[in-house]
Amino acid sequence: MPTTPVTPYVPQYITVHLGAPSAAAENVTVSFPEYVKNVASSEIYPTWEPAAIRANILAIISFALNRVYTEYSPSRGYPFNITASTAYDQKFIKGRNIFENISQMVDEIFNSYIRRTGFVEPLAAKFCNGTTTTCDGLSQWGSQPTPSPSCETIMATISRS
Repeated sequence: MPTTPVTPYVPQYITVHLGAPSAAAENVTVSFPEYVKNVASSEIYPTWEPAAIRANILAIISFALNRVYTEYSPSRGYPFNITASTAYDQKFIKGRNIFENISQMVDEIFNSYIRRTGFVEPLAAKFCNGTTTTCDGLSQWGSQPTPSPSCETIMATISRS
C-alpha cells in the first residue's frame, strides 16, 4: 500500500502564551508570518547585515515550526503552541512595532525552514544571543559582525517546503 509522505506545513496561525508555560497569562493567536516578524523585531536589530538577519529569521521560523510540528506544548496539556518567554521559547511582545526590512525579509522566506538532510521535519534550531548566554547553536550577535561561516552553514541547510 503506498504511503503519503508527511510534510510539515507553515500554519496559518500560531497561538502564543504571553508567559511561562504554567503561568497565568493571556494566549494570543496571530498569523504565522506576523509571529515571525514580531519575534525577529524583538530579538535582533534591523541595522544588522541582511545575511545575519536572514540566518536569524530562518532559525526563528525553524524553531517555531518544530514546536508546532511536534505539538510540543499541546502534548504537555497546554492550549497554545509556543510561549513568549526566552527561558522556554522565543521573545514575542504583543503589539510591538515591526521593522520594515525584517517584515519584508520574513515575507520573502517565511515558507523556508532548516531541516536535516533526508528529513522533512523542521529542526528545533538552537540559538542564543551570544552575549549574556551561549549555546552550541547560532549566536545571534556572532552572526552579525561578518556574516560568518555559521550563517553560511545555516543558510546551506535550508529547504523550501
